[in-house]
Amino acid sequence: MNILALDTSTEACSAALLRADGETFSRFEITPRGHSSALPAMLDAVLAESGLDRMDITHVAFANGPGAFTGVRIATATAQGIAIALSIPLIGISTLAVLAQRVADEQGVDRVQAVIDARMGEAYSGLYQRDELGVMQRLEEERLLPLTELSFDEQARIAGSALQALEQAGLPRPAGDASALPSAHALLRLARIQANQARPGQDASINYLRNQVAVRKPPTVY
Repeated sequence: MNILALDTSTEACSAALLRADGETFSRFEITPRGHSSALPAMLDAVLAESGLDRMDITHVAFANGPGAFTGVRIATATAQGIAIALSIPLIGISTLAVLAQRVADEQGVDRVQAVIDARMGEAYSGLYQRDELGVMQRLEEERLLPLTELSFDEQARIAGSALQALEQAGLPRPAGDASALPSAHALLRLARIQANQARPGQDASINYLRNQVAVRKPPTVY
């Protein structure tokens, strides 16, 4: 499999490619308002570095939320446009899972609670545990909660922007990594395992948690 992955669901914008021989190529940039312009160049860069052509891609994966409304839609439309244009399957992965995977891989922990600022005094939360293959598995349903009702798993590494939101709101916050962000490179690991669950490009879905939305016939972005 040659899997192309992308994420624009937070202030970070990233793209990555897993080549069939196991080698990966990636780009990552924090650009809160520049996703639509930065992403195409990143996708071109990882393809060029890998030596592959677009027609060599067998799957496209994306972080489908929850996260920033505009960013999630940019990733969804881009991934769906690629999948439809190349007639390849689409793999949508939770942004919370991607964040948990990156933290686990980079910080060497097995249990992560990913918490992302949802604005309006709320946060998205998901608890994950590493399995025997090193892949993060969800332990409970992802939730949207008021910051005042957010609770934390004592055995998990807490990571994500909701920690900063708690501090700004004058609420108690646990120790953790408030600067942690998801990345397309971490997304690749999850996408490889979930490739057998890929869906046709026309069936892309967005995980807002606030409101489930099916996206069909998006504009071509890439």
